[in-house]
Amino acid sequence: MSAKPQGFSIVCLSPQEWDAPLPTNRQQIMSRAARRGHTVLFVETGHFLGRHAARLLRGGDRRSLARRMFSTEAVAPGVRAVKAVNLAPWGRRYASACAVNNALTAQRLRRLVAALPPPVVAWIYDPCSAGLAESLDVAFTAYDCVDDYAEQTGCDPHRRALVAAEDAHAARISRVVFATSRTQQRRLRELNANAHLVRNVGDYGHFAPAADRSWAAPEVLALPRPVIGFAGNLLPGKVDFALLAQLAIRRPEWTLLLVGPLPPAIDAPFDRLRSLPNVHLLGRRSYGELPRYVAAFDVGLIPYLGNAYTRSCFPLKLYEYLAAAKPVVATGLPELTGMEPDVVLADGVDSVIEAVERALAATGPGECARRNAIAAKNTWETRASRLLDLVSAELEA
Repeated sequence: MSAKPQGFSIVCLSPQEWDAPLPTNRQQIMSRAARRGHTVLFVETGHFLGRHAARLLRGGDRRSLARRMFSTEAVAPGVRAVKAVNLAPWGRRYASACAVNNALTAQRLRRLVAALPPPVVAWIYDPCSAGLAESLDVAFTAYDCVDDYAEQTGCDPHRRALVAAEDAHAARISRVVFATSRTQQRRLRELNANAHLVRNVGDYGHFAPAADRSWAAPEVLALPRPVIGFAGNLLPGKVDFALLAQLAIRRPEWTLLLVGPLPPAIDAPFDRLRSLPNVHLLGRRSYGELPRYVAAFDVGLIPYLGNAYTRSCFPLKLYEYLAAAKPVVATGLPELTGMEPDVVLADGVDSVIEAVERALAATGPGECARRNAIAAKNTWETRASRLLDLVSAELEA
């Protein structure tokens, strides 16, 4: 059993807002840190203040947004959220705008940081906030690098260059660095020798009830089986829409159930996919509802493209599927090598069909129990414990 983490406060610098529809590492780790007695100041660094002002004018939850813009707001026990002072536009595209926003936000945060119980650690999820972390009076900085952020930026060369430079800066200035994949760890260790592999995990308690198929949402419970399912963001450049369309055409007796925010119809592969009768595109469902859709799956699919971004991905949905006792078939994800037989890697439609057929034959009680047990060892509680222990060790050092 790991030692109890040393008490410290956290200034979490996150490009994602606390109230994001699908919680990720930022909310999962910080909420668990707070439950263990760490005081958390959650700084929402992602958006230009002009965007927030427009939201205030449009309406919605004005009071919550105003509190975070002009003060702080309690968003969970032990966690208060505050907006970064991003007055300069294009702060994710140009270094000068990024520096101005970091300086303005640092000025605002100094008083808030001084009021936190010491010692205080700056915890970076937003590499463009590295300069902000340097400007705060903290014991040290930790960089939790959960993605290849430069590869996420798309084709904008200015944005890509800035994020790549800031990612390297964040790794260099941090006392300790966390990586979610071996590829990321190798890259980050060239910048910081104290880079640790701490892989992504799943929300076990949230998804384990989905092992009972009768618990599925009524709108999907009666779909023709087998149901080959995907739950997540259907992002161009990440999801292989052409592969999905080929799969649906080659196996018309299978149901493809895709749950998650839909992209605009921007290319032929997606248009072709959504025209097929055995493909069900449900769109966004809330995080609370999501396990009831995963319950309908016979196989959990992770149909990613093979590219520079996915080569370093370790997807959150892997352990969500396994918590629900679903066999997993994945493409484009070399980080999942070695997890057979419960996770089968495939390449191309023929390989995917063969892998799905093998998965459908491996759904006995013992196999389902084994998958569930694997997920039970890879939870947000275990990841939070590992990260907090590493930070505590640095404080003791």
